[in-house]
Amino acid sequence: MPELPEVETVVRIIRPHLVGRTITAARFSIPRQLHPQTPRELLRAVKGRVIRSVTRRGKYILIELDNGTLLVHLRMTGRLYVRPSSIPPDPHERASFSLDHSGDVLALRDPRTLGTIRFFPAQAVIEPLAAIGVEPLEDTTDFDALFDRVTRHTIAIKPLLLNQTLFAGIGNIYASEALWQAGIDPRKPAGRLTRPQFRKLADSIRKVLLRAIERGGSTLKDFADPEGRAGSYQKEFVVYGHEGEACSRCGIPIVKIVQAQRSTYFCKGCQKG
Repeated sequence: MPELPEVETVVRIIRPHLVGRTITAARFSIPRQLHPQTPRELLRAVKGRVIRSVTRRGKYILIELDNGTLLVHLRMTGRLYVRPSSIPPDPHERASFSLDHSGDVLALRDPRTLGTIRFFPAQAVIEPLAAIGVEPLEDTTDFDALFDRVTRHTIAIKPLLLNQTLFAGIGNIYASEALWQAGIDPRKPAGRLTRPQFRKLADSIRKVLLRAIERGGSTLKDFADPEGRAGSYQKEFVVYGHEGEACSRCGIPIVKIVQAQRSTYFCKGCQKG
């Protein structure tokens, strides 16, 4: 599933092509991707509306219109991009929005049809976002309050980083990489982290995510940006996917374990914090 850097990459690329444009028509081929709305209801909500902004919250893409917000989640294989209407739709294109008189189309390609699109009227509570935690890239986060929230937990720090009610958008890959950067054992109970350790971890998370965004995210299987390019941050992984290889920091072989049904890669030699 695309994580924060991949979703942020998508947002940054499509934003200049969408802001200020008017949606003139829309087509949806998989009604369940719009649930609980119907294709007719969604078309009625967006037709003739101006796109004001395109932003990200966690792993969600928010397309703000002059009457509400389109909330898009790419899930496993979704790809959101802008194409000329002269180019025929991809066989796996599940939704499309025609844009004013330019001939451009905002399209969602999704082979596994797991992505979702929902419309929320202006001033409505966007339920999927209500419980999402802090944005790890924001400088305004109250560090002391977040430290207190994290250290209330007794579970291991790695699975806790994947808890979207605490941290928005951090996924499995970047949690492993950030813990290595911070020198923290992913099995360490969150409640045993010291304040300096958590500060180092928070800084490492930010550093890893920003670098991944610079590299267009990571492509392991399906991810491609709106222009069809694969991400390249996977070339810089230091632990993820490197089981049995020597740690670049201390030379001890990287190990792989399973935590909360997810693969965790780390170094027993230098992640002792």
